[in-house]
Amino acid sequence: MTAMPDEPPFVRDDLREAFAALDVTPGFRAELVGEEIVVSPPPDGRHETVVVAVDDWVRDVHGLRLHRNLTLISPEGEYVPDGIAAPKGAFAGREWHSKPDGVVMVLEVTSGGRRDRKSAERDRGPKRRGYAAADIPLYLLIDRLDGKATIFSEPRGDDYTHSASVALGEDLPVPAPLEGVLPTRDF
Repeated sequence: MTAMPDEPPFVRDDLREAFAALDVTPGFRAELVGEEIVVSPPPDGRHETVVVAVDDWVRDVHGLRLHRNLTLISPEGEYVPDGIAAPKGAFAGREWHSKPDGVVMVLEVTSGGRRDRKSAERDRGPKRRGYAAADIPLYLLIDRLDGKATIFSEPRGDDYTHSASVALGEDLPVPAPLEGVLPTRDF
């Protein structure tokens, strides 16, 4: 007899309601990761440099936009990725949080300080699984703490079935639907 995979944990409605009612200080962002509400401070300049470099690549190579400061709804939480690669206008007319319809890739950049390890672990685990559960084709994780860039692809259930990593500074091959090479030398 084959064991059935565990169903992904869905977030309780009362927790989603409490999350939606939050009043967060400008510049900070709130996310619902599993059963935890997380409020993060504004990123540092190095973090923003990475986001802008990915934005340039997504725009110049693929004609897409890297949307920011939007919340994506997943069965496992509500996340504010550092970037959401989607066609220009993909979020026009939507609320501040929405399903990831039309999203090709999400980007997360870990914080650079060792004290931020818990935040990096959320990016590596629960948020990765949440993006897969939302059926987002690609998840790009720039892990400043571990010094590597990883692209996750082919979501199935609550995880991605493929991944490829390189040390920061090397070129990262990115599979379809954004097939190409992402240079990370400026990260």
